[in-house]
Amino acid sequence: MAMHDAVHRAVNDTVRALVQVAALREKGADRHSARVAVLAVATGERLGLSDDELLVLRRAAELHDIGKVAISDSILCKLGKLTDEEIQIMRQHATLALEILGSVQALQPTLPLIKHHHERWDGTGYPEGLAGEQIPLGARIIAVAEAYDILTHGAPWKEPLSVEEAKAEIQRCAGTQFDPKVVEAFLQVCDLMCE
Repeated sequence: MAMHDAVHRAVNDTVRALVQVAALREKGADRHSARVAVLAVATGERLGLSDDELLVLRRAAELHDIGKVAISDSILCKLGKLTDEEIQIMRQHATLALEILGSVQALQPTLPLIKHHHERWDGTGYPEGLAGEQIPLGARIIAVAEAYDILTHGAPWKEPLSVEEAKAEIQRCAGTQFDPKVVEAFLQVCDLMCE
């Protein structure tokens, strides 16, 4: 049991170190990842995920943007809107994460969640255009939690919305961008946590 606990701690330490690397490249990335992880895990609990599934979800949520460390500063730190070409480069972060994390055996279960967190329920997302339940459930959960966090904390190109405005936007995107069941669970969680 002691060995299992030591391995578990080592993996968690590795995740924290990687999140700190991301924060050195992108201001606030560590806080964003932490908020996304809290909301994702709470939503996963509401959806009945097992403890093992919640652990994978938490780690994936903490690392969902780790691929951004491989994006140039001129794009990553740009104030204002990205060009179409810059958007295409930024979208590579989901697959770049696989190159960064691929050799870490203990993080293998997180990779599909990280890779597919920008897929959309209607199939118009990236990197593979998966739709509906083809998208791993954890990725669908992270997508909603991340969108909410960006909506409520803003971005270089967007002012933050109020909690109520953000919840309304998440609800509006149910069935197109997001899994309606995940949105329902997320909004229940948000009613308890997001005020």
